[in-house]
Amino acid sequence: MKAVRIHRYGDNEAVLTEEVSSQTAGPGEVQVRIAAAGVNPVDWKIRSGYMSTVLPIPFPYTLGCEMAGTVEAVGPGVTGFAIGDKVYGYPNLMRSGCFAESIVMPESELALAPTSIATFEAAAYPVAAITAYDGLFTHGGLKAGDRVLILGGAGGVGSAAIQLARAQGAEVWATASTRNQSRLAELGAVAIDYTAQKTADVIRDVDLILDCVGPESGSEALPSLKHGGRYVTSVFCLPPAEVFQQRQITAAMYGIQPSGERLREISKSIDAGQLRMSIDREFSLDQVAEALAASQTGRTRGKLLVRVSAH
Repeated sequence: MKAVRIHRYGDNEAVLTEEVSSQTAGPGEVQVRIAAAGVNPVDWKIRSGYMSTVLPIPFPYTLGCEMAGTVEAVGPGVTGFAIGDKVYGYPNLMRSGCFAESIVMPESELALAPTSIATFEAAAYPVAAITAYDGLFTHGGLKAGDRVLILGGAGGVGSAAIQLARAQGAEVWATASTRNQSRLAELGAVAIDYTAQKTADVIRDVDLILDCVGPESGSEALPSLKHGGRYVTSVFCLPPAEVFQQRQITAAMYGIQPSGERLREISKSIDAGQLRMSIDREFSLDQVAEALAASQTGRTRGKLLVRVSAH
C-alpha cells in the first residue's frame, strides 16, 4: 500500500510517498481502508522536529493523525465494529499513520462515522472536535447559561468550540481577524476583531476563556474573565501564574487523547446538525507535502483534507 513517511526530521523534502506492507489487525484492533485524512498543524510540527522532546517518534514514521474510512478487518476480541462499517478516528501520535491507504488502530480509538455527512468528510472532525469538546466540557466545565470567550474562533478548534458551546446553551463571544468577522457571526458568536478591539471593551464577566491562540492573547483577554472564572488552553503555554492567583482564576492546560467514546458524542452533535466543519481544499496522497505547506502558512479557511479513495 501507499504511505507518506519521513525517515528524518526536516522540511517537505523529507516527506516521501512509499510502498509499504499493510498491517494486520491484532487482538482488539481494527483495520480501516482510509477514505480521507485531515491535515493539522501538528503534522508539519512533527515533520520539522518541533515536538521531538515531547514526542520522540520512531523512524520511518507515517504522518497523519485523523482519518475516516471503511472497516476492512477486525481482530480477535473486537465487538463494536464489523467489516463494512464506516468509521473515523484519531490515533495515538506515537503511531499516527493516517496519510496512507490503510491503517490499523485499537478499537478504543474509533467510532462509527456520522451518517449525515459523506464518510470522507468525517476526516475533518476528530482533532478539532475532540480538542474543542475537552476544552469546553472536560476541563472548562461549561454548562447551559454560562458565558464563554473563545480566542481564535475562526480556526478549526475555535469554530468547533463555538458550535458546541451554543448547542450546550452557552452565550458565546469569539475573537478573529477583520476578514473572519462574518464567519464568527455565521457560527453564532458575538464577533470581536482582535486587530481593532480589546475583549474587555466588548465583554466582561465571562465564566470561561478557551484560548486557542496562545499566552499573549490569553493575558490580554483576562480582564474579560470574571473573578473566580476558568481559563483553559490547548496551546501548551500559560500566562504567568500570578495573573491567575490575584483573581482566583482556575487555569488548565491540556492535550487531547484518542477517544472513541468522545467521538461517539461528537457524532451525535454532527447528526443533530449542531456541528459542521468547512473544508478549504483537498489533496491527494502524492500531494501531502503541498498540504503541509498550505497548513504551515496559517492562512487556510477551513480544514485541509487528503483524499485517499473515492469512498
